[in-house]
Amino acid sequence: MKQKNLITVVTDHELTADTIAKAIGANEKHEGYYLGNGYAVTWTNGGVIEATFSPSENFVLSTTMNSRQVYAHNFKFAMRDYDELVGYKKTEQDRKQLATIKALWGMSHTVVNAMSPERYGDFDFLNLYYFIAVPVAVRRAWLPILTKGAIRHGVIHGPQNRREYEEWLDNEIYNHLVEKSQEDSEIKGAYVMEEMPVEVAAAQAESIGIEPPEAGAVLTMNKNAMRITDSQPLLNMPLMLLKAAVELDFDHIKTMQTAYALYAKKLISYPFTVQNTIPFGVWKLMLRNKKNLRYNSKWGKEAKRIRMPRRHNFRNGECIYNGFGIVTTGLHPTDLSRDEEKLYNLIVKSVIDAFA
Repeated sequence: MKQKNLITVVTDHELTADTIAKAIGANEKHEGYYLGNGYAVTWTNGGVIEATFSPSENFVLSTTMNSRQVYAHNFKFAMRDYDELVGYKKTEQDRKQLATIKALWGMSHTVVNAMSPERYGDFDFLNLYYFIAVPVAVRRAWLPILTKGAIRHGVIHGPQNRREYEEWLDNEIYNHLVEKSQEDSEIKGAYVMEEMPVEVAAAQAESIGIEPPEAGAVLTMNKNAMRITDSQPLLNMPLMLLKAAVELDFDHIKTMQTAYALYAKKLISYPFTVQNTIPFGVWKLMLRNKKNLRYNSKWGKEAKRIRMPRRHNFRNGECIYNGFGIVTTGLHPTDLSRDEEKLYNLIVKSVIDAFA
């Protein structure tokens, strides 16, 4: 690892790292990372850094700190010990991979956060960032779809709408802090949230980009809750697990492993989401992708008959960072195992039903 001025891409799974590396030309495979074309691509093997809520004082929002600083101020970061949890010696493997990430991080002028496209992916990266504690420029590659074009755009340019992403992340960090503070207060048997005048609360809310509360209002922003549409929904994780169990006789672990393989092969969008809505931008994407469904061996005839009316199963203005239902990417599937083919066909059917 003698290269300097690297851009290091950090993701959470080796399968995803392999797909990203191929898209950006990092074709040299090394132990724990890929290298090439000015990039290094590595992975964490999950959320290996644990954030323990440990406020040094009563938790209040501060107008002098941004949301990430507030997060860092109220948590302590350490490597998670999985040995007792999983029943085998994973800690040594995690230490070795973290050492690789630290070495690459120290040689990089930019680190790209390509963790899973959901709130927990961002928290896992924040935990890693504050654990390593080496300041570096960070860019977010939000990758619900792993096509080559999407990967290259995300790695090079960051989110398609940076302001919308930053506002979403600010809200998610704030909500996470409130949740942890409430949990902490329940454990201690006392409230640690300080009451404040509505004017002060409004000013602090505005400082992190959320709507100010009305007098007496309770702020709840659970954007990850499932939203049921008034027409046939797309699959989300709960529906996918249920349908795969009933129709394919897959257990949950098999379904999740197979779905992730399809995601890493660039055939479906990120599958571990509770949303089943269709943001308007995704609806427009499916106008192009539906043409490729005509070549599906099982559902091709139905796909040819798809007409894309403006129905209420999509939401114009819906933030894509809240997630969306599982869709196909427009790439033709090749070299699928039998299980992958079964699950892919199940997802194709749901897409056709949602858009027909």
